[in-house]
Amino acid sequence: MAAPLKLRRQITAAPAQQEKKTATDLPVAAVLVNTPVSHLEGIYDYLVPEQHSQSAVAGTKVIVPFGNTKTEGLVISRKSNSDESRNLKVILEIASPAGMITKPVMSHVEAVRNRFGGSFWEVLKSAVPPRVIKEEKNITRSVGNTSSDYSSQFLIEVMGRADHGLLMAQQRIRWALTQPVGVDHSRFLAELIKVRSTISQVLLIVPDEKDLDQISEQLINFFGDQLLILSSHLSKADRYRNFLNTIYKPPKVILATRGGSFVNLAVDATVIVLSDLDNSHYEQHSPGWNSRDVSLLRPATTSLIFISASHSLEVARLIEMGWLTYKKYPSKSKIRFHTNEAGRSFIPVIKSALVNGNVLVSVAEKGYANLFLCAKCRNVAACSCGGKLQILGANSNPSCYLCKASKKDWRCDFCGEAKPYVLAKGINRTAEEIGRTIPKNSILISSGSKQLKSVPKGRHIVIATAGSEPAGSFSAVILLDGEKLFNRPSLRSEELAKFNWFSAVCKLDLNSEVFLSLPNYHPVVQSILRLDSQSAALSELRGREAAKLPPYYRVAIVIGLSAEISKFTENLKSSKEYQITGPIDIEKGEKKIIIRAPISAGQGLVDLLDDVVKVQGVKGRNIFKVRFDPFDL
Repeated sequence: MAAPLKLRRQITAAPAQQEKKTATDLPVAAVLVNTPVSHLEGIYDYLVPEQHSQSAVAGTKVIVPFGNTKTEGLVISRKSNSDESRNLKVILEIASPAGMITKPVMSHVEAVRNRFGGSFWEVLKSAVPPRVIKEEKNITRSVGNTSSDYSSQFLIEVMGRADHGLLMAQQRIRWALTQPVGVDHSRFLAELIKVRSTISQVLLIVPDEKDLDQISEQLINFFGDQLLILSSHLSKADRYRNFLNTIYKPPKVILATRGGSFVNLAVDATVIVLSDLDNSHYEQHSPGWNSRDVSLLRPATTSLIFISASHSLEVARLIEMGWLTYKKYPSKSKIRFHTNEAGRSFIPVIKSALVNGNVLVSVAEKGYANLFLCAKCRNVAACSCGGKLQILGANSNPSCYLCKASKKDWRCDFCGEAKPYVLAKGINRTAEEIGRTIPKNSILISSGSKQLKSVPKGRHIVIATAGSEPAGSFSAVILLDGEKLFNRPSLRSEELAKFNWFSAVCKLDLNSEVFLSLPNYHPVVQSILRLDSQSAALSELRGREAAKLPPYYRVAIVIGLSAEISKFTENLKSSKEYQITGPIDIEKGEKKIIIRAPISAGQGLVDLLDDVVKVQGVKGRNIFKVRFDPFDL
């Protein structure tokens, strides 16, 4: 574990002019100062002016002099005297409501800093939205809400009386819950929140705004002003006002995207994380963290529920260890499965399912023909600049994805043939082919910035890329591009593809069909046939463990100037605790290395890299960019 913050000396060359009267009660404040260089981060003593004595309590942000400038600080505690032998500087002004950063939040931020490295203030900036002073004038304080009674017959039918009873019990729960198939996803989640809110405050962390809208629609009439939303899509003022309300007027239920992971909660609160594998749960700014791990670092009294169509391997490992209890409920859906054995087509499945309702077709990519070959010699169609050619629409000329040059009269550079063979079809090409095969049917496309929130009335064929599927249920789900999805060159390709396919399957009606574009013997197909995503995760976990990869190893990516990275790598290779890949050349004269450490040695690696960065700061060198446990490698 990283060393705790210690008092640092902040002295003046000459006695400071005391223009303000010092507080008579506990006149000294220990302040954690936000400095531009990490090696100076520490706690310094400052005098508290009498006029700020009531406000400058623990958890209050202040403005303090530091060196030759002014900077932000956080009051950690108040005391009667200082160990410093020279005159202390004075707090200049108050920069937040009194006690805005509670002690539990301070401890939580410190725990996250210890896990992911970097500075306390870098993490705190993720936890606290930008200040809007006018919103602080309207703060009202109230006590936490009392419990209420609510029982859900809907949940009893889905999960049974035993688990429904556990949700209503005054005890900590740690569940990994698989999203039920054939059950309205938003309603299931809303009912779970209603039941759990009868005994504790509830925080739901969702991947994005679309999920937030769907769940809030289910809850707003039930909770009224006891429902609060924290999301980056809110205006700056609304977001800050809602953040303040979580502290001074705590609601029963908080719905949040990633930034709400640090919100102040009651000691017995329940945190629910939806689809933790979604990359929207991963913070992109330094030092980088994710909603799942931040939630796991909450106090031991906090209940945790992870809900997903298919859990991440990190959650699957916690299930296997027995730390999380796996909850999977039997589906009442009658599903007929079809695979692509012997070249079987998905078109008959669409035709038969359209009689009963809407059909969802899941594809890998947007666009039209994202990669094509020469139909005669099978060489890749490329531009003279080196970029590959693509076709953006049915009547479009081939164009280069890199330089955007159009090739009106394209011919193969190798054999002269002018006929393309599409290798990587996009969503528009798939829609065109289905439209020709099944004419006079409504075809809707949901992808990228043009996503459908819900399916309009009538019967439609909805073609969507992963994550763009509209709300609703379908009489058939067609899962295309299996080979492409499961063989992408990334660490999480199979994990993500499985998550996307199970998410689509969860949208099925009670009587429905599924087409899978992989053979019957594929392990993920077998897990879908059993409607059990955990079974496929177990084999993948064994492969990760053997390969010394997450979730059994912590991973750090370190980027710096080529010469310095190379020297650091040579020094690091003397340690047998770490597995090192690289240095790998990247742009602008920089290199990166990938460091893997067993879970048991993970904290040591965090501390080591923190120390390296601090030494670089002291010596005025270029500072390495460090990222722990990124979404992908």
